[in-house]
Amino acid sequence: MKKSIIITIAGIVFATLFYTQSFGINALFYSIFLGVALVLSGSKIRFTNTTLFSCIGMLASAAAISLHGSTLSIVTYFISTFLFIGYVASFQSSIYVSWLNGVYNAVFGVFHSFLFQLEEPKKAPTKKSIPIGQILKGIAIPLVLVIIFTTLYRTSNPIFNEWLIAIDLSFIDVLWVFTAILGAFIMLNMYQPRPLEDVTEKDKNYPNELFPRALNTKQLKSVYSESQIGFISILSLNLLLVIVLISEVIFLTNLTDLKASILSDAVHQGLYASIISIVLAICVIAFIFRGDVNFLKNIEKLRVLTYVWIALNLLLVGSICIKNYLYIHDHGLTHKRIGVMVYLLLTIIGLFTTYLKVSNRLNFVYLLRRNIAIGYACIAIYSVINWSAIITNHNLQANKIDQPYLESLLPQNALILKEYDLYEEYKRQDKIHEYYLEKYNESLFINRNWQEFNWIAYKLKQNEDGISK
Repeated sequence: MKKSIIITIAGIVFATLFYTQSFGINALFYSIFLGVALVLSGSKIRFTNTTLFSCIGMLASAAAISLHGSTLSIVTYFISTFLFIGYVASFQSSIYVSWLNGVYNAVFGVFHSFLFQLEEPKKAPTKKSIPIGQILKGIAIPLVLVIIFTTLYRTSNPIFNEWLIAIDLSFIDVLWVFTAILGAFIMLNMYQPRPLEDVTEKDKNYPNELFPRALNTKQLKSVYSESQIGFISILSLNLLLVIVLISEVIFLTNLTDLKASILSDAVHQGLYASIISIVLAICVIAFIFRGDVNFLKNIEKLRVLTYVWIALNLLLVGSICIKNYLYIHDHGLTHKRIGVMVYLLLTIIGLFTTYLKVSNRLNFVYLLRRNIAIGYACIAIYSVINWSAIITNHNLQANKIDQPYLESLLPQNALILKEYDLYEEYKRQDKIHEYYLEKYNESLFINRNWQEFNWIAYKLKQNEDGISK
């Protein structure tokens, strides 16, 4: 009975919060309700680091939606919610397996027993209770039969048809009812979430460490050959990278003599190529140290060369960071330029985890687990901050004004534009520009219901009401 009540309430809450509503504070309310519902459902939620980590991500991104409502905050909200459900199902899983478990439970959870033909554990006899499936059948089947026969009778009996016409059912919103049913179905799926057993068990039992194997003479010869190829390859790449870094130093020390167009080309064309080269460097190291090479007796020289290559790649990251900073200084902030800085931070972290992999004889799965988790954390933190407002404030203060670009950041930067008395001019978006994905509609944005509450919209509406009075 408790299950039926929770699912029914979930349907009503879902329809009340989201039916014909845009995203706003409804996402935060639903996240709180979801957490409470999972606790009340009897799900064995263990408040481990992973569960708390994903729950904070879900609540923080939901709060960000009600504060500034950026597209990234909405995307992160869905990612975090699926992750939270996945960790409730199995808190020991890797982050990518938890995402899989979360999506699976949200979409197919109700069919879990049917799909995997699970045998329910025998329970001690308790009070008689009617299964929820029986309740649904007891309502749905008679209802369908009544509708079918009512349709037949009204065509054959005009008086009965007039009676039906006289009944005013206009107060019933069919789409609202459908939304409530959808919300109930979603909760039914997530009620006491369960993991995909085979995938989850394999993931939990797969270690991060590499272990030595007993090799025959032929295998040992092959491994030595791999280590020699790796040594020559990394030595060659070290020499190449030293030459590249020398050219980078020369380039950076001669920036005052270079035209803005050359700096722009260096950033736009060279930046992404350099980043890709660092990612490939991580992949090459992971490939060379993927197995038995780690346990050779004379492997230390190869390790030292690899550490040198990692250090040189860190210097290359520093060079890219300087070029991107100078470009921001000359041309102002944009989401892409901030994104480059975030990407460089993740690259540094990737190089550090690669160092740990080599020094501690860890496998490629370790790199995936750590780097995906760190990447998610960075994106979650990034999505909470209103970068559009920061970009606008910085560019206006630095007098690096690209009006069409700043217009494209509406409504997230609306309050900053108001501070500079530019909002009325910029909100019209008169100039056509490639940045626009969708025109800003002030009336639609500020005239929101309580479910769609957004702090920026609230302040704009408050200001408009004050002016009208």
